[in-house]
Amino acid sequence: MSQQNVDVVRRFFQLFDEGRLTDIEALLTDDFEWVYHGPKSLPWAGTYRGVEGFRQFFTIVRDLIQVQECAAYDYLDAGDRVVVLGVSRTRVLANDRRYEAQWMNVFTVRDGLISRYLDLYDTASVVEALGQEH
Repeated sequence: MSQQNVDVVRRFFQLFDEGRLTDIEALLTDDFEWVYHGPKSLPWAGTYRGVEGFRQFFTIVRDLIQVQECAAYDYLDAGDRVVVLGVSRTRVLANDRRYEAQWMNVFTVRDGLISRYLDLYDTASVVEALGQEH
């Protein structure tokens, strides 16, 4: 079962890399929860629930940044959880600043679908690039 969970999360990233966000929705449970930790000055920090929350996150983000590369470099099998380590290279649309940030994602997989996505990110570099205060 654990390898199947890793495969589901790998599929999530494959679809993301291909820009197929709508297809990712089929990998989410009805009660899906996405938690993106960060300061209040980070426009997309917060908790998003369900497919609508998933869509809301990307509605906020797409007008602010352009992810140029999102590289997941390690998938750690933790039973019903999959921990993913990676790095993203991103451009801020408003000021053309670029930042690179390390991240760790913790996915919870239930019955072959992603039920929770805990997004832990180097938000200091993001806030600085956005020109926001902490």
